[in-house]
Amino acid sequence: MSENEFEDLDMDEAAPTAELSEVPQADETQVVNGNYGTTYDWKNAPDSLSAPPRINLDGKEVIVNKADIIIPPADRPWGKTRDGTKDVKACTFKLYYNIEGQQEFYSGIRVFKRIVDGKEMCSHPTIMKSGKNQATKLLIAYADFKGKNPNEVNLSEFMNFLNSKPKAIIKVEQFKNPADDDKLVDKNMIEKFI
Repeated sequence: MSENEFEDLDMDEAAPTAELSEVPQADETQVVNGNYGTTYDWKNAPDSLSAPPRINLDGKEVIVNKADIIIPPADRPWGKTRDGTKDVKACTFKLYYNIEGQQEFYSGIRVFKRIVDGKEMCSHPTIMKSGKNQATKLLIAYADFKGKNPNEVNLSEFMNFLNSKPKAIIKVEQFKNPADDDKLVDKNMIEKFI
């Protein structure tokens, strides 16, 4: 059996003890913690484009690439119907044409206030079937194209048609712009579908 050389060492002295010390922490006065903001999740970025300057499309044939109805935000105040009996909010109704990115806003779609289980909500968007507002005139143009009475057209059918890339003829019409001291603005409105 081999001899362990450490057994022969004189071990009268106590073995040294290991002393532990704290790891020094960074002095907060030495490190600058800047506010770098928040990383933007671009996957939630809007995919819509701002409307380009309006060009005159009078008499031109266009294709409607897309139609959107945008429900107003919950924090927008309710207005009243003309007779003052119901609470309403206007929706944004936008058509996208195939010429140079042109877009047009049509007024006349609205939602009504509904209270469900004590919570304020809104109805599905509605378009009047008679009258002179821009959305109604567009619905009537669709009904004429299909040989129907406007009262036979529901919103689902109408929006499905507008999003099927239909062809139409544009007529420029002037409207008052309530956001700009009622100045007249030329708008590219669909006169008829073809």
